[in-house]
Amino acid sequence: MKTEKILSFWLSDNEYLGLGMLPHADLADLAVELGVIPEAEIKPRELLSTLVMRLLSLAESEGLPLSKWDKDDLTELPTEHREALAASMGWRPDVRDMLKRGQKIYKHYKKQRSRSQIAIMVPLLIKPLARHAYEKGKQRIGSQS
Repeated sequence: MKTEKILSFWLSDNEYLGLGMLPHADLADLAVELGVIPEAEIKPRELLSTLVMRLLSLAESEGLPLSKWDKDDLTELPTEHREALAASMGWRPDVRDMLKRGQKIYKHYKKQRSRSQIAIMVPLLIKPLARHAYEKGKQRIGSQS
């Protein structure tokens, strides 16, 4: 019987530094929206790491909601991270193209999921999300060798 290696992810110290102070209620709302049942006592770093993995899975199936305000964040990503994130969604890694596609998804969220934490949190999580996409891609390539 072949078992698949479970890909894991953990926020770096720098990534966590900016995210660790997010309100626990917002993290819990995002967790529920992504199908994660948070523990009674939230451990922010652990939960955020799990949410980044879930968010990447969501991005792979439906893309990410992005707005024009995400341009700088996408531009500042390491090229290989942006390429991996775009590839995980089947998009071109061009920032303009990513924004154009993401804005369509963002509009859908505003109309259909107006209280969604996903659209609110994507800009905050874009750097660890792109890093996870890159690392996941490297692990896939390594496992095929």
